[in-house]
Amino acid sequence: MSLDSLKSIPLPTLDRPFGIELWPIFDKAFTSVMGYAPTDFKFVGGKTPMSTFKETAAVLVSYYIIIFGGRLLMKNRPPFKLNALFMIHNFYLTAISAVLLALFFEQLLSEVVRNGVFHAICHHDGGWTKQLVILYYVRVANPRGLNTKLTVGS
Repeated sequence: MSLDSLKSIPLPTLDRPFGIELWPIFDKAFTSVMGYAPTDFKFVGGKTPMSTFKETAAVLVSYYIIIFGGRLLMKNRPPFKLNALFMIHNFYLTAISAVLLALFFEQLLSEVVRNGVFHAICHHDGGWTKQLVILYYVRVANPRGLNTKLTVGS
């Protein structure tokens, strides 16, 4: 490997901790899956998925019915052999979580190093950028993937 080829490798910096910028890659992927750019996302109470108490309560109740109902249904039956399916599911969730963690890290590192944790979390012009709000919403409200339409703001 020559010295010239080593110079072309992007080096990590405070603003690009992985050597390359991950947000433009995420932007393209998000846009191709969702049909609009992530910067067009706007949280609208009552319209954005999982933004009301009624929706959230319905999802939680459904979850518990499925978990405890499934346990009752399977109490006297032999367990299903779904190891391959569970391995694929776990890999999928792990890969998505790793990508989102890297994107969070890229967005927060420079803010925390330059201004501190308090400024990044608590200050009105701190670290909560539009990109972080989008990543937070994608991770918390839709941890199983990017296939749910989010509300697009004007």
